[in-house]
Amino acid sequence: MYNDKELIVSFLEAHKEVFNKCAADIHAVPELSLQEYKSAALLEDLLESYGFTVERGLEGLPTAFRATYGTGKLHIGTMCEYDALASLQQDPGVTHKQGDGTPGHGCGHNLLGVGSAATGIALKDLVDNHGLDATIIGYGTPAEEQYSGKTIMIRNGYFRDVDVMFCWHPLDRNLPGELSPKATRAFLLKFHGVAAHACNCPEKGISALDAAELTNIGVNYLREHVTRDCYMHYSYNNGGERPNIVPDYAELSYMVRSDDNDECVALQKKVERIARGACVMTGATVETEMISATMNSRILFTLSKLAYESMCEIGAPQFDDVDRAYAAEVAKNTGIAGVTGELDSSIEPADGTVKMDNGSTDVGDVSHIVPTLYINTACCGRFTPNHSWAMTTQTDRPAAFKGMQFAAATLALVAAKVARDPELYAKVKEEFAQN
Repeated sequence: MYNDKELIVSFLEAHKEVFNKCAADIHAVPELSLQEYKSAALLEDLLESYGFTVERGLEGLPTAFRATYGTGKLHIGTMCEYDALASLQQDPGVTHKQGDGTPGHGCGHNLLGVGSAATGIALKDLVDNHGLDATIIGYGTPAEEQYSGKTIMIRNGYFRDVDVMFCWHPLDRNLPGELSPKATRAFLLKFHGVAAHACNCPEKGISALDAAELTNIGVNYLREHVTRDCYMHYSYNNGGERPNIVPDYAELSYMVRSDDNDECVALQKKVERIARGACVMTGATVETEMISATMNSRILFTLSKLAYESMCEIGAPQFDDVDRAYAAEVAKNTGIAGVTGELDSSIEPADGTVKMDNGSTDVGDVSHIVPTLYINTACCGRFTPNHSWAMTTQTDRPAAFKGMQFAAATLALVAAKVARDPELYAKVKEEFAQN
Protein backbone atom coordinates (compact mmCIF):
# COMPACT_ATOMS: atom_id res chain seq x y z
CA MET A 1 0.00 0.00 0.00
CA TYR A 2 1.49 3.32 -1.06
CA ASN A 3 1.41 6.39 1.16
CA ASP A 4 0.72 8.78 -1.70
CA LYS A 5 0.43 11.83 0.53
CA GLU A 6 3.93 11.43 1.91
CA LEU A 7 5.36 10.54 -1.50
CA ILE A 8 3.80 13.58 -3.19
CA VAL A 9 4.61 16.06 -0.45
CA SER A 10 8.22 14.89 -0.15
CA PHE A 11 8.70 14.96 -3.93
CA LEU A 12 7.33 18.49 -4.26
CA GLU A 13 9.41 19.66 -1.31
CA ALA A 14 12.55 18.20 -2.86
CA HIS A 15 11.86 19.98 -6.16
CA LYS A 16 10.26 23.18 -4.89
CA GLU A 17 13.15 25.45 -5.81
CA VAL A 18 12.84 24.37 -9.46
CA PHE A 19 9.11 25.10 -9.46
CA ASN A 20 9.44 28.37 -7.53
CA LYS A 21 12.10 29.61 -9.95
CA CYS A 22 9.95 28.80 -12.98
CA ALA A 23 7.00 30.69 -11.45
CA ALA A 24 9.26 33.67 -10.74
CA ASP A 25 10.71 33.54 -14.26
CA ILE A 26 7.24 33.62 -15.83
CA HIS A 27 6.30 36.49 -13.51
CA ALA A 28 9.30 38.39 -14.85
CA VAL A 29 8.22 38.07 -18.52
CA PRO A 30 4.48 38.84 -18.39
CA GLU A 31 2.78 38.41 -21.77
CA LEU A 32 -0.76 39.17 -22.89
CA SER A 33 -3.22 36.62 -24.24
CA LEU A 34 -2.00 34.85 -27.41
CA GLN A 35 1.44 36.44 -26.98
CA GLU A 36 2.78 34.08 -24.28
CA TYR A 37 5.74 32.70 -26.24
CA LYS A 38 8.35 33.04 -23.49
CA SER A 39 5.98 31.86 -20.76
CA ALA A 40 4.86 28.80 -22.72
CA ALA A 41 8.47 27.94 -23.53
CA LEU A 42 9.43 28.07 -19.85
CA LEU A 43 6.69 25.57 -19.00
CA GLU A 44 7.47 23.39 -22.01
CA ASP A 45 11.14 23.29 -21.03
CA LEU A 46 10.21 22.45 -17.45
CA LEU A 47 8.03 19.52 -18.47
CA GLU A 48 10.59 18.23 -20.98
CA SER A 49 13.30 18.35 -18.30
CA TYR A 50 11.23 15.87 -16.28
CA GLY A 51 10.75 13.49 -19.20
CA PHE A 52 7.46 14.60 -20.73
CA THR A 53 7.02 14.55 -24.48
CA VAL A 54 5.88 18.04 -25.44
CA GLU A 55 4.00 19.08 -28.57
CA ARG A 56 4.75 22.78 -28.90
CA GLY A 57 2.05 24.78 -30.62
CA LEU A 58 -1.42 23.33 -31.18
CA GLU A 59 -3.90 23.93 -33.96
CA GLY A 60 -4.56 27.64 -34.31
CA LEU A 61 -2.77 28.48 -31.05
CA PRO A 62 1.02 28.68 -31.29
CA THR A 63 1.36 29.31 -27.54
CA ALA A 64 -0.65 26.21 -26.58
CA PHE A 65 1.02 22.88 -25.87
CA ARG A 66 0.33 19.27 -24.94
CA ALA A 67 2.76 17.34 -22.72
CA THR A 68 2.36 13.60 -22.17
CA TYR A 69 3.99 10.89 -20.09
CA GLY A 70 3.24 7.22 -19.56
CA THR A 71 0.93 4.62 -21.02
CA GLY A 72 -1.22 3.84 -18.00
CA LYS A 73 -4.92 3.10 -17.90
CA LEU A 74 -6.41 6.29 -16.43
CA HIS A 75 -5.66 9.46 -18.40
CA ILE A 76 -5.13 12.28 -15.91
CA GLY A 77 -5.14 15.82 -17.26
CA THR A 78 -3.86 19.12 -15.90
CA MET A 79 -4.27 22.59 -17.37
CA CYS A 80 -1.66 25.36 -17.26
CA GLU A 81 -2.46 29.04 -17.72
CA TYR A 82 0.25 31.67 -18.12
CA ASP A 83 -1.15 34.84 -19.70
CA ALA A 84 -0.86 38.20 -17.94
CA LEU A 85 -2.98 41.35 -17.83
CA ALA A 86 -2.47 44.76 -19.39
CA SER A 87 -0.96 47.62 -17.37
CA LEU A 88 -0.37 45.68 -14.14
CA GLN A 89 3.43 45.42 -14.06
CA GLN A 90 4.76 45.93 -10.54
CA ASP A 91 8.37 46.52 -9.54
CA PRO A 92 9.68 43.47 -7.61
CA GLY A 93 9.43 43.62 -3.84
CA VAL A 94 7.60 46.95 -3.74
CA THR A 95 4.56 47.00 -1.45
CA HIS A 96 2.94 50.08 -2.99
CA LYS A 97 1.80 50.73 -6.55
CA GLN A 98 4.93 51.22 -8.64
CA GLY A 99 5.05 49.95 -12.21
CA ASP A 100 5.73 51.06 -15.75
CA GLY A 101 2.30 50.41 -17.28
CA THR A 102 3.31 47.22 -19.09
CA PRO A 103 1.58 43.82 -18.54
CA GLY A 104 1.77 42.10 -15.17
CA HIS A 105 0.62 38.91 -13.45
CA GLY A 106 -2.26 40.44 -11.54
CA CYS A 107 -4.20 37.16 -11.64
CA GLY A 108 -1.38 34.82 -10.64
CA HIS A 109 -1.24 32.74 -13.80
CA ASN A 110 2.52 32.42 -13.37
CA LEU A 111 1.66 30.36 -10.27
CA LEU A 112 -1.24 28.57 -11.93
CA GLY A 113 0.82 27.31 -14.85
CA VAL A 114 3.71 26.03 -12.76
CA GLY A 115 1.44 24.56 -10.06
CA SER A 116 -0.46 22.54 -12.64
CA ALA A 117 2.79 21.41 -14.29
CA ALA A 118 4.14 20.41 -10.86
CA THR A 119 0.98 18.35 -10.29
CA GLY A 120 1.70 16.36 -13.43
CA ILE A 121 5.38 15.98 -12.58
CA ALA A 122 4.57 14.68 -9.08
CA LEU A 123 2.17 12.17 -10.63
CA LYS A 124 4.89 11.10 -13.08
CA ASP A 125 7.05 10.20 -10.07
CA LEU A 126 4.25 7.94 -8.81
CA VAL A 127 3.98 6.35 -12.26
CA ASP A 128 7.73 5.72 -12.43
CA ASN A 129 8.41 4.63 -8.89
CA HIS A 130 5.23 3.83 -7.00
CA GLY A 131 2.92 1.78 -9.21
CA LEU A 132 0.45 4.41 -10.40
CA ASP A 133 -1.33 3.06 -13.49
CA ALA A 134 -1.89 6.33 -15.34
CA THR A 135 -1.01 8.45 -18.33
CA ILE A 136 -0.32 12.10 -17.49
CA ILE A 137 -1.41 14.77 -19.98
CA GLY A 138 -0.55 18.40 -19.31
CA TYR A 139 -2.22 21.01 -21.47
CA GLY A 140 -0.88 24.51 -21.91
CA THR A 141 -3.95 26.70 -22.33
CA PRO A 142 -3.25 30.28 -23.43
CA ALA A 143 -5.45 33.37 -23.54
CA GLU A 144 -7.72 32.70 -20.58
CA GLU A 145 -7.96 36.40 -19.82
CA GLN A 146 -9.22 37.60 -23.19
CA TYR A 147 -9.94 35.02 -25.89
CA SER A 148 -10.97 31.89 -23.94
CA GLY A 149 -8.19 29.70 -25.27
CA LYS A 150 -9.67 26.53 -23.79
CA THR A 151 -12.92 27.11 -25.65
CA ILE A 152 -10.96 27.38 -28.90
CA MET A 153 -9.07 24.20 -28.00
CA ILE A 154 -12.34 22.36 -27.35
CA ARG A 155 -13.56 23.33 -30.82
CA ASN A 156 -10.29 21.97 -32.19
CA GLY A 157 -10.83 18.59 -30.53
CA TYR A 158 -8.54 18.80 -27.50
CA PHE A 159 -9.13 17.57 -23.92
CA ARG A 160 -11.14 14.56 -25.10
CA ASP A 161 -8.13 12.31 -24.47
CA VAL A 162 -8.47 12.95 -20.72
CA ASP A 163 -10.56 10.88 -18.27
CA VAL A 164 -10.46 13.41 -15.41
CA MET A 165 -9.08 16.96 -15.44
CA PHE A 166 -7.42 18.94 -12.65
CA CYS A 167 -6.83 22.68 -12.37
CA TRP A 168 -6.59 25.40 -9.74
CA HIS A 169 -6.36 29.15 -9.33
CA PRO A 170 -4.56 31.39 -6.83
CA LEU A 171 -6.93 33.14 -4.44
CA ASP A 172 -6.97 34.49 -0.89
CA ARG A 173 -8.56 31.31 0.52
CA ASN A 174 -8.27 27.53 0.38
CA LEU A 175 -11.39 26.22 -1.35
CA PRO A 176 -11.94 22.56 -2.33
CA GLY A 177 -13.72 23.01 -5.64
CA GLU A 178 -17.34 23.99 -5.07
CA LEU A 179 -16.98 27.50 -6.48
CA SER A 180 -18.66 27.92 -9.87
CA PRO A 181 -17.59 30.90 -12.03
CA LYS A 182 -20.16 32.82 -14.01
CA ALA A 183 -20.97 32.29 -17.65
CA THR A 184 -19.68 35.14 -19.77
CA ARG A 185 -19.90 36.54 -23.29
CA ALA A 186 -17.42 39.05 -24.68
CA PHE A 187 -18.16 40.94 -27.89
CA LEU A 188 -17.48 44.11 -29.84
CA LEU A 189 -20.14 46.61 -30.91
CA LYS A 190 -18.96 48.38 -34.05
CA PHE A 191 -20.86 51.57 -34.93
CA HIS A 192 -20.75 53.19 -38.37
CA GLY A 193 -21.79 56.75 -39.16
CA VAL A 194 -20.92 59.52 -41.63
CA ALA A 195 -17.99 61.90 -41.15
CA ALA A 196 -18.48 65.66 -41.48
CA HIS A 197 -17.01 68.92 -40.22
CA ALA A 198 -18.15 69.23 -36.62
CA CYS A 199 -18.80 72.98 -36.91
CA ASN A 200 -19.12 73.83 -40.59
CA CYS A 201 -21.68 71.18 -41.56
CA PRO A 202 -22.46 68.87 -38.61
CA GLU A 203 -25.95 68.33 -39.96
CA LYS A 204 -24.41 66.32 -42.81
CA GLY A 205 -22.77 63.88 -40.40
CA ILE A 206 -23.98 60.88 -38.44
CA SER A 207 -22.05 60.37 -35.21
CA ALA A 208 -21.07 56.78 -34.52
CA LEU A 209 -19.83 58.02 -31.14
CA ASP A 210 -23.29 59.35 -30.24
CA ALA A 211 -24.71 55.90 -30.91
CA ALA A 212 -22.05 54.29 -28.73
CA GLU A 213 -22.65 56.69 -25.87
CA LEU A 214 -26.42 56.28 -26.06
CA THR A 215 -25.89 52.52 -25.97
CA ASN A 216 -23.95 52.77 -22.74
CA ILE A 217 -26.56 55.06 -21.22
CA GLY A 218 -29.23 52.52 -22.10
CA VAL A 219 -27.23 49.64 -20.65
CA ASN A 220 -26.71 51.56 -17.44
CA TYR A 221 -30.48 51.94 -17.14
CA LEU A 222 -30.83 48.22 -17.88
CA ARG A 223 -28.89 47.36 -14.72
CA GLU A 224 -32.01 48.00 -12.64
CA HIS A 225 -33.97 45.40 -14.59
CA VAL A 226 -31.78 42.30 -14.51
CA THR A 227 -31.27 39.75 -11.77
CA ARG A 228 -28.57 40.47 -9.21
CA ASP A 229 -26.22 37.85 -10.61
CA CYS A 230 -25.96 39.73 -13.93
CA TYR A 231 -23.06 42.05 -14.71
CA MET A 232 -22.30 44.24 -17.73
CA HIS A 233 -18.86 45.78 -18.35
CA TYR A 234 -17.72 47.95 -21.22
CA SER A 235 -14.83 50.02 -22.49
CA TYR A 236 -14.28 52.30 -25.47
CA ASN A 237 -11.92 51.00 -28.13
CA ASN A 238 -12.53 53.85 -30.56
CA GLY A 239 -14.40 57.11 -30.20
CA GLY A 240 -13.20 59.07 -33.16
CA GLU A 241 -9.90 60.66 -34.11
CA ARG A 242 -10.42 64.43 -33.69
CA PRO A 243 -13.10 66.50 -31.93
CA ASN A 244 -13.62 68.67 -35.03
CA ILE A 245 -14.72 65.66 -37.09
CA VAL A 246 -18.07 63.94 -36.61
CA PRO A 247 -16.90 60.37 -35.87
CA ASP A 248 -17.88 57.93 -38.58
CA TYR A 249 -16.67 54.97 -36.50
CA ALA A 250 -16.86 54.01 -32.84
CA GLU A 251 -16.24 50.71 -31.13
CA LEU A 252 -17.19 49.35 -27.71
CA SER A 253 -15.83 46.24 -26.04
CA TYR A 254 -18.51 44.53 -23.94
CA MET A 255 -18.53 41.66 -21.49
CA VAL A 256 -21.71 40.36 -19.85
CA ARG A 257 -21.91 37.75 -17.10
CA SER A 258 -24.54 35.65 -15.38
CA ASP A 259 -24.77 32.54 -13.21
CA ASP A 260 -26.82 30.86 -15.93
CA ASN A 261 -25.62 30.19 -19.49
CA ASP A 262 -29.00 30.84 -21.12
CA GLU A 263 -29.50 34.04 -19.15
CA CYS A 264 -26.06 35.22 -20.28
CA VAL A 265 -27.07 34.76 -23.93
CA ALA A 266 -30.30 36.66 -23.27
CA LEU A 267 -28.34 39.45 -21.59
CA GLN A 268 -26.17 39.91 -24.66
CA LYS A 269 -29.29 40.13 -26.82
CA LYS A 270 -30.66 42.89 -24.57
CA VAL A 271 -27.45 44.90 -24.95
CA GLU A 272 -27.56 44.44 -28.73
CA ARG A 273 -31.19 45.58 -28.79
CA ILE A 274 -30.24 48.75 -26.92
CA ALA A 275 -27.45 49.36 -29.46
CA ARG A 276 -29.92 49.04 -32.32
CA GLY A 277 -32.21 51.49 -30.55
CA ALA A 278 -29.34 53.96 -30.25
CA CYS A 279 -28.82 53.62 -33.98
CA VAL A 280 -32.50 54.40 -34.62
CA MET A 281 -32.01 57.63 -32.66
CA THR A 282 -28.83 58.67 -34.45
CA GLY A 283 -29.05 57.14 -37.91
CA ALA A 284 -25.91 55.08 -37.34
CA THR A 285 -25.62 51.33 -37.91
CA VAL A 286 -24.10 48.67 -35.67
CA GLU A 287 -22.63 45.21 -36.06
CA THR A 288 -21.58 42.67 -33.42
CA GLU A 289 -18.33 40.72 -33.42
CA MET A 290 -18.07 37.87 -30.92
CA ILE A 291 -14.77 37.60 -29.05
CA SER A 292 -15.42 34.73 -26.65
CA ALA A 293 -18.03 32.95 -24.60
CA THR A 294 -17.59 30.69 -21.58
CA MET A 295 -19.96 28.56 -19.55
CA ASN A 296 -20.33 28.29 -15.81
CA SER A 297 -18.68 25.24 -14.24
CA ARG A 298 -20.15 21.83 -13.54
CA ILE A 299 -19.29 20.94 -9.95
CA LEU A 300 -18.66 17.29 -9.08
CA PHE A 301 -19.10 16.85 -5.34
CA THR A 302 -17.28 13.52 -5.36
CA LEU A 303 -14.13 15.34 -6.45
CA SER A 304 -14.62 18.37 -4.19
CA LYS A 305 -15.08 16.09 -1.17
CA LEU A 306 -11.85 14.30 -2.09
CA ALA A 307 -10.13 17.67 -2.44
CA TYR A 308 -11.25 18.76 1.02
CA GLU A 309 -10.08 15.50 2.55
CA SER A 310 -6.77 15.77 0.73
CA MET A 311 -6.26 19.39 1.77
CA CYS A 312 -6.81 18.40 5.38
CA GLU A 313 -4.40 15.46 5.09
CA ILE A 314 -1.67 17.67 3.65
CA GLY A 315 -2.35 20.68 5.84
CA ALA A 316 -2.74 24.25 4.63
CA PRO A 317 0.39 26.37 4.10
CA GLN A 318 1.93 27.88 7.20
CA PHE A 319 3.04 31.45 6.68
CA ASP A 320 5.82 33.15 8.61
CA ASP A 321 6.18 36.68 9.99
CA VAL A 322 7.89 37.92 6.82
CA ASP A 323 5.01 36.61 4.68
CA ARG A 324 2.42 38.22 6.92
CA ALA A 325 4.21 41.56 7.14
CA TYR A 326 4.50 41.87 3.35
CA ALA A 327 0.84 41.04 2.76
CA ALA A 328 -0.27 43.43 5.51
CA GLU A 329 1.80 46.29 4.06
CA VAL A 330 0.34 45.72 0.59
CA ALA A 331 -3.17 45.69 2.05
CA LYS A 332 -2.56 48.98 3.85
CA ASN A 333 -1.24 50.59 0.67
CA THR A 334 -4.29 49.66 -1.40
CA GLY A 335 -6.24 52.23 0.58
CA ILE A 336 -9.32 50.02 0.24
CA ALA A 337 -11.44 49.44 3.33
CA GLY A 338 -11.78 45.77 4.22
CA VAL A 339 -8.57 44.59 2.54
CA THR A 340 -7.00 43.02 5.63
CA GLY A 341 -3.99 41.28 4.10
CA GLU A 342 -4.37 38.32 6.44
CA LEU A 343 -2.84 35.12 5.04
CA ASP A 344 -5.35 32.33 5.38
CA SER A 345 -4.30 28.93 6.70
CA SER A 346 -7.84 27.61 7.14
CA ILE A 347 -9.58 25.21 4.74
CA GLU A 348 -13.19 25.76 3.75
CA PRO A 349 -15.20 22.52 4.07
CA ALA A 350 -16.90 20.85 1.12
CA ASP A 351 -20.58 20.81 2.07
CA GLY A 352 -22.12 19.58 -1.18
CA THR A 353 -23.47 22.95 -2.34
CA VAL A 354 -22.44 25.13 -5.27
CA LYS A 355 -21.05 28.55 -4.38
CA MET A 356 -21.39 31.05 -7.20
CA ASP A 357 -18.39 33.20 -8.03
CA ASN A 358 -18.51 36.61 -9.69
CA GLY A 359 -15.46 35.80 -11.82
CA SER A 360 -15.39 33.78 -15.03
CA THR A 361 -13.05 31.25 -16.61
CA ASP A 362 -12.92 29.00 -19.65
CA VAL A 363 -12.29 26.09 -17.27
CA GLY A 364 -16.09 26.00 -17.12
CA ASP A 365 -16.26 24.92 -20.75
CA VAL A 366 -13.83 22.06 -20.11
CA SER A 367 -15.95 20.92 -17.15
CA HIS A 368 -18.83 20.28 -19.56
CA ILE A 369 -16.88 17.73 -21.63
CA VAL A 370 -14.70 15.97 -19.03
CA PRO A 371 -15.00 15.50 -15.22
CA THR A 372 -13.07 18.44 -13.77
CA LEU A 373 -11.83 19.54 -10.36
CA TYR A 374 -11.00 23.24 -9.98
CA ILE A 375 -9.72 24.30 -6.55
CA ASN A 376 -8.31 27.48 -5.04
CA THR A 377 -5.48 28.00 -2.58
CA ALA A 378 -4.36 31.02 -0.58
CA CYS A 379 -1.53 32.84 -2.37
CA CYS A 380 -2.23 36.42 -1.29
CA GLY A 381 -3.68 38.42 1.59
CA ARG A 382 -7.40 38.30 2.30
CA PHE A 383 -9.58 40.46 0.09
CA THR A 384 -6.72 41.43 -2.21
CA PRO A 385 -8.41 42.79 -5.36
CA ASN A 386 -7.75 40.41 -8.21
CA HIS A 387 -6.57 42.02 -11.48
CA SER A 388 -4.72 44.71 -9.53
CA TRP A 389 -1.17 45.84 -8.75
CA ALA A 390 -1.65 44.45 -5.24
CA MET A 391 -2.08 40.96 -6.67
CA THR A 392 0.87 41.35 -9.05
CA THR A 393 3.25 42.26 -6.24
CA GLN A 394 2.27 39.18 -4.24
CA THR A 395 2.40 36.54 -6.97
CA ASP A 396 6.17 36.17 -6.95
CA ARG A 397 6.58 36.06 -3.17
CA PRO A 398 7.40 33.07 -0.91
CA ALA A 399 3.83 33.06 0.45
CA ALA A 400 2.44 32.65 -3.08
CA PHE A 401 4.86 29.79 -3.78
CA LYS A 402 3.64 28.03 -0.63
CA GLY A 403 0.07 28.25 -1.90
CA MET A 404 1.19 26.96 -5.29
CA GLN A 405 2.90 23.94 -3.72
CA PHE A 406 -0.22 23.24 -1.65
CA ALA A 407 -2.36 23.30 -4.79
CA ALA A 408 -0.02 20.92 -6.62
CA ALA A 409 0.06 18.51 -3.69
CA THR A 410 -3.72 18.56 -3.31
CA LEU A 411 -4.46 17.95 -6.99
CA ALA A 412 -1.84 15.21 -7.26
CA LEU A 413 -3.20 13.44 -4.19
CA VAL A 414 -6.80 13.56 -5.44
CA ALA A 415 -5.67 12.29 -8.85
CA ALA A 416 -3.74 9.44 -7.25
CA LYS A 417 -6.75 8.42 -5.16
CA VAL A 418 -8.97 8.34 -8.25
CA ALA A 419 -6.39 6.42 -10.28
CA ARG A 420 -5.83 3.77 -7.60
CA ASP A 421 -9.53 3.14 -6.92
CA PRO A 422 -11.61 2.06 -9.97
CA GLU A 423 -14.82 2.26 -7.93
CA LEU A 424 -14.05 5.85 -7.02
CA TYR A 425 -13.45 6.75 -10.65
CA ALA A 426 -16.71 5.01 -11.58
CA LYS A 427 -18.49 7.20 -9.02
CA VAL A 428 -16.95 10.33 -10.58
CA LYS A 429 -18.08 9.20 -14.05
CA GLU A 430 -21.58 8.48 -12.81
CA GLU A 431 -21.94 11.89 -11.18
CA PHE A 432 -20.64 13.56 -14.34
CA ALA A 433 -23.15 11.65 -16.48
CA GLN A 434 -26.04 12.71 -14.23
CA ASN A 435 -24.94 16.29 -13.58
